[in-house]
Amino acid sequence: MSRSTRRGSRLSSRLVATALLAGSLSACGSAEVAVVDDVTVLIGARSGSGMDALLPGRLAVVDGCLGLDYEDGAVSYVVIWPHGTEVVRDSPLTLALPDAEEHQLGDQLQVGGGESSSPTAGGIDVEAECPGAAVWLGSD
Repeated sequence: MSRSTRRGSRLSSRLVATALLAGSLSACGSAEVAVVDDVTVLIGARSGSGMDALLPGRLAVVDGCLGLDYEDGAVSYVVIWPHGTEVVRDSPLTLALPDAEEHQLGDQLQVGGGESSSPTAGGIDVEAECPGAAVWLGSD
């Protein structure tokens, strides 16, 4: 499986960043940025709350990040998947959502949450990972 997570280049920087990240996210659950076969998958930190709109669409790669093509393809969103989401296969790219339901690229599904205009959402610097994307923040 070709999967990686973003890492710094210097050992001392990585150790300091890891210690700071672990300390700052321990109370709320950690966010994750995974890269699977050149597709960036954003998984949000545990929030315990969230918006309750519903986004139906087709699981798709949106500007290099995993997201949803909204119904007729008029709008595509990069999704910050709810905390507890896991990548379970890379070919075809398949997610297991926290409710244990699995979805692969091309599947129709619905994700609860809401649109986010913040450059950082779900504990992730979205602008750095998926610049300029319309973002849907999935709820826990």
